[in-house]
Formats: sequence, C-alpha cells, structure tokens
Amino acid sequence: MKLLIKIIFLAILSFIFSDYCIAQTAEDHFKRGDEFLNRQLVPDAIVELKKALPLLKEDQDQLKAKIYVSLANAYNWKGTHKAAIIACNKALEINPDIANAHYNLGFAYREEGDSELSEREFGLFDKLLKREGEYVEITEKQTSRNVEKFITLGDNYFATGKFDEAIAEYNKALDIKPHNDIFNKLEQVYQQQRLVGKSGGISPTTDNLTGRKALGNIHIQTESDKIAQKTLIDKILGRGVSHYDEGMIDKAIDAFKEVLEIDPENPKANYSLGNAYADTGKVDNAIAMYKKAIKNDPGLADAYLYLSMLYLDMDLIEESISLCNQAVTANPNDALLRFHLAESYAQNLQYKEAITAYSKAISLNPMDPETQYRLAESYYETEQFDKALKHAMQAEKLGYITDPEFMSDLKKNAGTK
Repeated sequence: MKLLIKIIFLAILSFIFSDYCIAQTAEDHFKRGDEFLNRQLVPDAIVELKKALPLLKEDQDQLKAKIYVSLANAYNWKGTHKAAIIACNKALEINPDIANAHYNLGFAYREEGDSELSEREFGLFDKLLKREGEYVEITEKQTSRNVEKFITLGDNYFATGKFDEAIAEYNKALDIKPHNDIFNKLEQVYQQQRLVGKSGGISPTTDNLTGRKALGNIHIQTESDKIAQKTLIDKILGRGVSHYDEGMIDKAIDAFKEVLEIDPENPKANYSLGNAYADTGKVDNAIAMYKKAIKNDPGLADAYLYLSMLYLDMDLIEESISLCNQAVTANPNDALLRFHLAESYAQNLQYKEAITAYSKAISLNPMDPETQYRLAESYYETEQFDKALKHAMQAEKLGYITDPEFMSDLKKNAGTK
C-alpha cells in the first residue's frame, strides 16, 4: 500500500514538474501572448511576449521574428508607436520579407506623422502579399455591386418578414463596406423582429421605423433582445475600431458615441472614445471617458494605464499615484500596472515606495528587463548599491541596453571592479 502511495505521489510530482517546464518555453509564452492579443488584452500580451524573448534558443531566429512582430502589434494597440517601430525593425533584421512587420511598421510611422515612410512600408506589405498569393484586389465597382446585391436581398427578406435572412444579408454587406445606411437597415430589422415577437405578428410594412438609435431606446426585456443589442453594439464598436486603426479618428469618434447612445455604460466604448480624444488633443474629454470606463469596468487595466500616462504627461503625479493604487487594488496580478505605479512614485522622488512597487512587478514578471533596470535605479537613489548592481546586471542578462556610465559608477559604489 505504501509503495502504491509513493508511485502515485511521484506520478503527480512528475506531471506537475513537466507542466512547469513546458510553461517556461519560449513557444508557450508566445502562444499565450498571441491569445491575449487576439482578445485585445494588450498588457497581458506584452508581458507574455517579453517572457518569451530571453528563453529563445540560438536556432529560433524565425520564432524571434514572429515574437517581435506580435510585440509591435501590441505596442501599436497600446499607442507606443516608437516601441513598435523598434520591434518591427528587429523582426525585419531577421527576415525582411515578413509582411505583417511591414504593415505594423507602416501603421506606426503613420501614427508618428511620417507619411513618406508609412506609404513605403504599406507598399512593401501589399507587394509581399501579392507575391505570396494572399492579396486579392477587388475593384470599387465590383465591391459596390456585391454590396448592392446583399442590400437588395436583405430588403426583400425584410419586406416579406424573413428577419433572420435579412440580418444575414445586411451583415454580408457590412463585412465588405461598413456604411451608416446599412446599420440603419439592420437596426430596423432588429426592432421589427422584437415587435413581431411581442405582438404575435405585425406586418413589417405597417410600422414606419425611424431613428438610428431605435434599438437602444427600447427597453430590453428578453434574452433574444439582449443578444440582438449586443450584436449591433459589437458591429458599431468594430466599425469604430477599424476607423481608428485606419487613422480616421473623427469617424471613429462618431461610432463610439453611437455605441454610447445605445449603451451609455459600455466600458469598451468609453475607453476607445478616450483614446480617440487623447489622439486629437482633447485631454479633458479623454480623462472623462477613461474615468467612465474604469467606473463601468474596474478590471479594465488599459483604461488605468492610459489615464495614468495622461496624468504623468500633465505632471499630475499625485493623481497618477492615486489612480495606479486604485488600479492594482482592482487588478492585483497585473505586472504592468505595478510597473506604472512604481514609475509614478519614482517621478515623485518616492524611491522607497517605488522599490516596493517595482519589486512586486518583478515577482509577477521576473523576465522583464526594463523593470529590473528601473528597480536598480531606485536602489541607487537610496544608496543600496549592492542591490542596485544585482538588478542592473539581471537587466543586462535579459537584453536591456544599460547606460555604461551608470554601470561604471554603480560598480564603483558597490565596491566591485
């Protein structure tokens, strides 16, 4: 019996240990990072992708290039376009024919205001897609015909009371070319579908539906109503994000406002509208939207991050510290929020508090070289030179480019050569 217990214990231990080892591979962190990115969990994605880099082996250059491309994508989502440019260039040093690297580089250059380099990179992106057979050029005339065909089919289905079929055709049209008129038609179908369901049967021609916000103004009572509303909101929100990514900020703002007229407490729309306002210099409006996003979803880490960055840009350091403390209370395991809390303390010359926050961030993500280096700087400011040197050397080991003068002075004060 004792032998059987030992065997079971060893089997469990072996399973746990093997699972732990698997979790430490570069591929595993890369996959998790990409999954987070697909779900638009940008800070989590950045953390995982950064973990992957120091674990790469010498023969994994192509994986390294993919990780840098994903990092660039995440940085572009985050709005740190200079970091995206650096990541893209690192990927292209390994393989100059990565189409997505050129796309992200073009996007970052455009956001940084360099239209010439942006057009060059987008041109290379298109050229590579054509060469790989993944690029299909559709003329405007053909696109318009397809859109008109789907709209006509949708109108016919709507007129005969076939609402599900009408919704499917309108969605096909939206996938090709998002347009306000199509959204109007889709809203009308959803509203009429509800009226028919509640009354037991109303002819679609007996009720003249007007107003773009009809769906949002009607009290949602049934589960199908909620699903219909969510579908519509997701469509409009997606349209706004697409406009934002394409640099059409005014159109993006209109779309996000449209979502908020339907659902004033939608945190994603609050947050996205905050980003758009920040990009257009409407700082007060951006702050108001970020605050609403946080109120409606205390777990929305990105809203805290961007609001804290705005506060720091405005030299409102105390406000940033207060916000970041609120953020880590709501998201205790978010290393990036801990890092921004530490940065706020450091800017306020509160180095002891910064050390505590940096240390907590490192406990959550020990593979981030920047956090290691910032912790070294704070230890230096408090004259804890041995600890400062330890973390600075760890940052170097993880690939961080340290300041030679700082390192020399640090070694001297720590009593090493």
